[in-house]
Amino acid sequence: MTDTSTAVGDIMSRHVLFAKPDQGFTQVARLFSEMSIHHLPVVDDNKQLVGVISANDVMKAYSRRLDKLENKTASDIDEQLAVADLMTSQPVYVSPATSLHKAAELFTKHNIQCLPVVEGKTVKGIITSRDLVRFFATQ
Repeated sequence: MTDTSTAVGDIMSRHVLFAKPDQGFTQVARLFSEMSIHHLPVVDDNKQLVGVISANDVMKAYSRRLDKLENKTASDIDEQLAVADLMTSQPVYVSPATSLHKAAELFTKHNIQCLPVVEGKTVKGIITSRDLVRFFATQ
């Protein structure tokens, strides 16, 4: 039986990498590859959440523009594609006190794979559907 009092803050990843809206496509693509991550909260200069970008967003954007990006340098690509062009604006997010049950409902309702964890106006962590499955699998 699962403890229903467990909150997002108990299992979220606290060491979060961030993207900036003006960051280039190739830099973010490299980050996903090198760090083996799939989601990045996008924050402004005050670390306030402005969006989320996923590895899928990057792959879709590249594949849709492949014919226009052939034979381009990384800087050419970055001029044409920035995080702000690819991210999901106004993402669904939770607080550290949100129950895991509520997080699971949000994943399902919005068909998403990650939830930034925001306290006040600052991103404090991230929880993914994979984190949730891993938690419930060990209960």
